[in-house]
Amino acid sequence: MKTKISFIVVPILLMATYIAVTSVPVNAWYSLKIEILSPKNNMIYATNSIPLTFTISRTASWIGYSLDEQANVTISGNTTLTDLQDGWHDVIVYANSTCGGMAASCKVNFAVDTTPPNITNIHQLPANDSVYPEDEVKVNATVTDDLSGVKQVTLLYDVNSSGTWIEENMTQLEGDIWNATIPAFPYDTNVTYAISAEDNVGNAITTTEMGYNIQYTVIPEFSPLIILPMFMMASLIAVVAYRRKTAK
Repeated sequence: MKTKISFIVVPILLMATYIAVTSVPVNAWYSLKIEILSPKNNMIYATNSIPLTFTISRTASWIGYSLDEQANVTISGNTTLTDLQDGWHDVIVYANSTCGGMAASCKVNFAVDTTPPNITNIHQLPANDSVYPEDEVKVNATVTDDLSGVKQVTLLYDVNSSGTWIEENMTQLEGDIWNATIPAFPYDTNVTYAISAEDNVGNAITTTEMGYNIQYTVIPEFSPLIILPMFMMASLIAVVAYRRKTAK
């Protein structure tokens, strides 16, 4: 009984296997799988030269890549993408198998950011010619970074050209506006300050590198500009009073 069943089942299994195998295209048995290892998808890089590394599941007769949907560039293996402009890019790796089948990797999107943040609209209150001994000075600045975003902004100030810069982390008030406060100092103190900013991939800049620092000097409660007119007025009153007295 078992022998009769075997005579029936075995040929059916062999026939089913033959049909399954012959119904699959030959290229499917030799298809390539390509995986891009670098650059990483949605990664932002602080360099315009990025390795293009990938794996291919079997030997290929031809390999190439397309950057930003441009024409394919033939390569022999891993390479480097150079002279990339700041901004977003995409890359796909293609390959032909020795049997003629072509395969493509998934598209990888990545960005290049080699530009530091932009520091503008620096404003202080009180103004640099109106700072008195009891005044704290509030400093605002607009800081932007279009790609990786602003990581941190720092206010640096030096007192009386000591050469020692004191750092104060600036706080993001709203939008792109950052703020910090310089403490009050005695009369005739000279304060020089600068602002530094860093983005999320490490690009950094200071206003010193941009070509300027900001300075102010703490003025007395009665500055010479006020004391002199008051002195002149007092002198005039004294002269008038003296003349009236002698005229009598």
